[in-house]
Amino acid sequence: MMAGSRISMNINEDIKQNAQRVFSKMGLDMTTAIELFLRAAIIEERIPFEIRTEQAYREAAHKAYINAALDESVSEANAPGVKRLSHTEIMASLKKQREARNRV
Repeated sequence: MMAGSRISMNINEDIKQNAQRVFSKMGLDMTTAIELFLRAAIIEERIPFEIRTEQAYREAAHKAYINAALDESVSEANAPGVKRLSHTEIMASLKKQREARNRV
């Protein structure tokens, strides 16, 4: 086994405790988790995850949500027994719904 080398760093106490909690759930200690990160960076020759601004992260999460909703809609539309409506039928149904709302 190769001799270890010490790395010393300062980190926010809350971040450290939360990271230790997460790593513990995975059966890892902080040293092993950091070593895994470093090994992945060496293998991939980059930071082993995507770094984004908070705005870009929110936009990506929103896009993923929309895509999942669209996928679910397509699956529902393609399910056996689903009646297909023509454009005319859809517009007539919407017109009836609007008229019903206006009567209230």
